[in-house]
Amino acid sequence: MDESVRKASFWRVYQAELLIILVGVGCAGAIFVAKALLKIDLQAAGEIGSFVGGCVGALFALGGVALLLSTLRTQQSALQLQTSSLRLQSFESRYFELIKLHRDNVSELEVGHTAHNPGVTGRKVFVWLLREFRCLLGIVREVAEICGQSLSNEQLLQVAYYCLFFGVGANSSRMLKISLSEFDPKFVDAVEAKVNDDSTKQRIRVERKLPYMPFDGHQSRLGHYYRHLYQMISYVDQQPSDLGIDKYEYVKTMRAQLSTHEQAMLLINSRTPVGKNWWKKGLIENYYLVKNIPPKFFTESEIDLTKLFKPGYFEWED
Repeated sequence: MDESVRKASFWRVYQAELLIILVGVGCAGAIFVAKALLKIDLQAAGEIGSFVGGCVGALFALGGVALLLSTLRTQQSALQLQTSSLRLQSFESRYFELIKLHRDNVSELEVGHTAHNPGVTGRKVFVWLLREFRCLLGIVREVAEICGQSLSNEQLLQVAYYCLFFGVGANSSRMLKISLSEFDPKFVDAVEAKVNDDSTKQRIRVERKLPYMPFDGHQSRLGHYYRHLYQMISYVDQQPSDLGIDKYEYVKTMRAQLSTHEQAMLLINSRTPVGKNWWKKGLIENYYLVKNIPPKFFTESEIDLTKLFKPGYFEWED
C-alpha cells in the first residue's frame, strides 16, 4: 500500500483519539506559556484548578459511564444482529435442504416398472395418477347411482381418492373399507367389487392407455410425497415473525417446484379427510399453492373451483 494512503487510512480510523491527545498536549503546554508570559498566582491558580478539576473530573466520569453504556448497547445490538443472521442462515440452510429432498422424492417416483416395461417416472407419474383417479370417480359415481346413494361431489371425490390411494387387493381392500367406514357398507362393498374386477381393470387400462394395471394403490408413493410436502410448507409457515422473512416468497419458490398435475392432485388430496390440514392451517389459501391450475381443468362435477376460492386466486384470473 502507498505510504500516503496508509497515513490517510490511519488518520480516518484514529482521528478522534489523536484529536483528544493533541488538545490535551496543547492545554498542558499553554500552562507553561502562560507562566512565562503572564504574572499568575500559582497558588490561587492551583486552587481554582483543583476545584475545576474536581467538577470537570466528575463530569468526565459520568461521561465515561454514559459511553460505557452506549458501548454495551452497541455490542448488544451487534450480538442481536449476529444472532438474527445465524437464525436466518440456519432457516435457509434447512429450507434449501427440504427443496432438494422434494426434488429427490419426485425424481424417485415410478409406476408400472417391470422387466419388460420401463413404466413412468418423475413428475409424469402425476399425469397418470390423475387419469386413474378420474376413471375411479366415474366408477364410484356409477355404483352410487345403482345403490341409490345420494352423495355430494365432495363425498364422491373422497371415495374415489381413497380407492386410488389404498387400491384393492388382499390387504388393500381391507384398509380401503376401514377408511370408508362412514359410508354405507353395501355401497363400499359394491365399489370394491367393481374396482377389483379384473375385466374392469383391463378395460380401463386399454381405454385410458395406462402404462400399468390400475387400482393397485399408490399409498407408498403418495403417502411419503404428501407428508414431506406438508412438512416443507409448514416449516416456512411456522417460522416466528421476528425472523423477518417474507414467508410467501419462500413458499412461492416451493410452489414453483410443483407441476400443474401435482397441484391438481394436491387439491384433490386436500379435499379429503387425510389432507384436511392443508385447509385447516390455511396453507392452500394463504400461499396460493394451487393457483397455477388452468381454467376448466376440473369440471364442476369434480371440483367446483368457483365455490372453493375467492376471485383472483388463480393465475389465469390476473
